[in-house]
Amino acid sequence: MRYAEDVAADQKQFEIQLGHMCNNRCSFCVSGQRTGMGEARPLSAEPILTRIEEARAAGHRRVTLLGGEPTLQPAFLQVLRRCAELGFEEVVVFTNGVKTAREAFIDEALATGAPISWRISIQGATEQAHEGTTNKRGSWRRIVQTLRHLHARDQRITVNMCMVSSNLASVPAFAELLLPFGVHQLHLDTMRPMDAGIRSEEELAAITPRLADYAAPLEAMARAFDARAPGFDLNVGNVPYCVAPSLLHRIHHDGEHTETVAVDDADTLSQPWNKYLVKRRDKTHPNECEGCLMRDRCSGVFDSYVARWGSAELRAIDEATLRKLDPDERLWVVHRRAILRALRQASSPALRIKTAERGEREGQVVAEWGDASVRLRFAAEGTWRYEGFALSLVERTGSAPALADLGEALGEVFAKLGQPIAPLGADLALEGGSVERRLQRLRGHAPFGALQWSGVQATDAGVSLQLETEGGSTACVFVEERGGKALGRYELGKATEGCKPALRDGLSALLGSFRAPRTPT
Repeated sequence: MRYAEDVAADQKQFEIQLGHMCNNRCSFCVSGQRTGMGEARPLSAEPILTRIEEARAAGHRRVTLLGGEPTLQPAFLQVLRRCAELGFEEVVVFTNGVKTAREAFIDEALATGAPISWRISIQGATEQAHEGTTNKRGSWRRIVQTLRHLHARDQRITVNMCMVSSNLASVPAFAELLLPFGVHQLHLDTMRPMDAGIRSEEELAAITPRLADYAAPLEAMARAFDARAPGFDLNVGNVPYCVAPSLLHRIHHDGEHTETVAVDDADTLSQPWNKYLVKRRDKTHPNECEGCLMRDRCSGVFDSYVARWGSAELRAIDEATLRKLDPDERLWVVHRRAILRALRQASSPALRIKTAERGEREGQVVAEWGDASVRLRFAAEGTWRYEGFALSLVERTGSAPALADLGEALGEVFAKLGQPIAPLGADLALEGGSVERRLQRLRGHAPFGALQWSGVQATDAGVSLQLETEGGSTACVFVEERGGKALGRYELGKATEGCKPALRDGLSALLGSFRAPRTPT
């Protein structure tokens, strides 16, 4: 049994299906269908515990228990106790809220010592919508009782819903339903046809919303949460961005690397598989997606949807649309993807550069030079500033000379991507000390009139700053440590006729900033 070895331990997600048995009959789910057909069977504890133990040994810190309905499995409480013994940091119980409507059952689960958080499957924000989707009378009352019991015990609650035709129109009512119970997050996802069981084409067409039907109820729901609880964690999964563009920042496709152990048709546990890689198998990007700036973040639309209704509802998001939807550039990487591409192209045998455009390390750059390595994060603001972007340090390793060389090499690359304001250079090797503190002050005050700060190089006692005016006048400012103190001095280079006032005023501003309080970047 193999688990991913190239994923950081704190990013590993693991989920295991405890069986198909379920006490609801949701219109979109294979588990309820198999249970209704008498095909779902309880699983013994041994194979479940073995998979969980293997996952913990592979470095997983969090586990999600899935169904069907996991609380129906005879081994459920035994699994919780073993998760506690293994030291999992979080055990997510993904439940439909039927058994948890009994306070005594919740208390039994908590008594296992497992660090539980509860993910409640609510299939509609109203009684009519929920029971019309679960096809189970009384399931709404049990959901409300579950929320009440968990809230009374100060439990962490998140909520999931699968959007189908019977519940989509109800979603604006979620804010009124969930906020009184202290719910932390609401996630709505699209129905995956391959997970719906054996359904006829007519049945699938009846339960699948048209893409054009998503925007209005989702936007109304977002307005309701914004009015009552600004900042509430509301997110929508796998809806094409162009379908509800006003929700650009709330739509997500895929997620953290997740390894799933599922139950097959013979009620046997599978080998672990990459959840989001598998979930893309039956999706496509039609011709309408060509040129869309969000394409790399979007998993597309289901093949079966395109076969049934076509793809004319899709619209590529261009630069003008993106600027209108995201004026604050919260999707920095999308706006600046050209910079990341240029960085990768600047990689060479001596300077090795990798960039990340998706995932947990989105907008980060890893660069290596000899034994030196640095991880930087792109942002709107940061330590090192250029026209249009900034950079901050995440981590660095290596000797000081190699880091200084790496900083100078990267500084030359970044200067080609944006006008330097407070550029990166040999100061990458500095870590604290009086010279670094002086440079921090200079970075906060840059730019210095018409004097451009073009680079930073190493000296025997500190660093030198290269400066120049648009007309070609140059100067060099030295920041060096003498007797435990950082001292500054400058040397003039070329002094082009007509540029002397700009050079003089710029140097005066720079030297004055040594004494002035630092301006926040």
